[in-house]
Amino acid sequence: MNLRTSAAVYQKELLEIFRDRRTMISMVVVPLVAIPLMFNLINRFMTSREKQAEGESITVGVLDESKVPTVLPALKAAGFRPVVKADLRAAVANKEVAAAVEEAEAETGDAVTGKRISIYIDRTRQASDIAGDKIRTALDKLKIDTVRASLRGSGVSEKILTPFSTTRVNVASEKKMSGLIFGSALGYIVILLMFTGAMYPAIDMTAGEKERRTLEAVLCSPAGRNEIVFGKILATSTAAFITALLTLGSMAYSFRFAPHASQSQEAFHMGAPDIGSLAMALFAVIPTAIMAASLMVAIALFAKSYKEGQSYLTPIVMLAAFPAVVGMLPGLELTPVLALIPIFNVCQLIKEIFLGEFSRAAFAVTLGSNLVYAAIAFYIASRIFKSESVLFRV
Repeated sequence: MNLRTSAAVYQKELLEIFRDRRTMISMVVVPLVAIPLMFNLINRFMTSREKQAEGESITVGVLDESKVPTVLPALKAAGFRPVVKADLRAAVANKEVAAAVEEAEAETGDAVTGKRISIYIDRTRQASDIAGDKIRTALDKLKIDTVRASLRGSGVSEKILTPFSTTRVNVASEKKMSGLIFGSALGYIVILLMFTGAMYPAIDMTAGEKERRTLEAVLCSPAGRNEIVFGKILATSTAAFITALLTLGSMAYSFRFAPHASQSQEAFHMGAPDIGSLAMALFAVIPTAIMAASLMVAIALFAKSYKEGQSYLTPIVMLAAFPAVVGMLPGLELTPVLALIPIFNVCQLIKEIFLGEFSRAAFAVTLGSNLVYAAIAFYIASRIFKSESVLFRV
């Protein structure tokens, strides 16, 4: 195989890629424009929803203010607005109030006496969940204040209520916390966009050339079949890799510089991913990019038109998304055995790279196995490209 000839085919295909509007949209516009816009819109939506939920959470249903004498002052002190409702469960279920409180005499038994307070919430509603947490906090404070007053009246020290204190200490660094969120989302998005970025060039340089009647001219050139298919796959791999590169950069920018007003989104900007992790993630996706390009070129060769090629490759993109989603699941570790699973292995590896927990053995097995898969896919594509019945299928 003449590498100079393959380089000429590669240059020709790259020129075609950069001239194609659909390819440029999937390869450049989506990573550089759609991802930052998506994060901005999600942030604005979540912030707006949280503010709305906070406003709705102040309404609490009661049967009658006289029937909640114990908790009513505590609820008002916490900022709640009591609303009288005949059916508390229905009021919460019908979204008439965020939550409801019912006070009744507890059943007298060997160990339980006093009041029984029921808090009705709808866990599927954010406002109701917030209201339930606030009500529980207010009632816990009321309980402690009541006990303290009773102890003071009995001459007992209040210290008996707090024999010890507990504190939850997160030993994970800010970089590790941000790496968990960044790495989990990144693997899925990079794989999905990388396959999408490779799809249009693969279709254009196979089914597209059949449709334009230019494939015959390429086959009549001095370039051999192996040189032609090598150049086409290399060009498609380049498109996939550029998509991965732009996606990584765009997501790093979005996580680092996009405004996050909501407290629940603080983890997004705890720490920016470092250049070393980004470079290692890019290196890890190279074999997968070659495999994706070879696979898509091989399948697209069977199509007679651009539209038919899209119908063949769209399911491939969707199938690639499944192992990528599995790679986002928490609690999974990339063992040498799991590193043999294509697509899943690189998604899991990217997550562990940003967590700083990947092992060299898993890294080597992932790269090695994906290189083998890429070589197999390239061999299949080259054999299909040599089939006259496929190239000139009518």
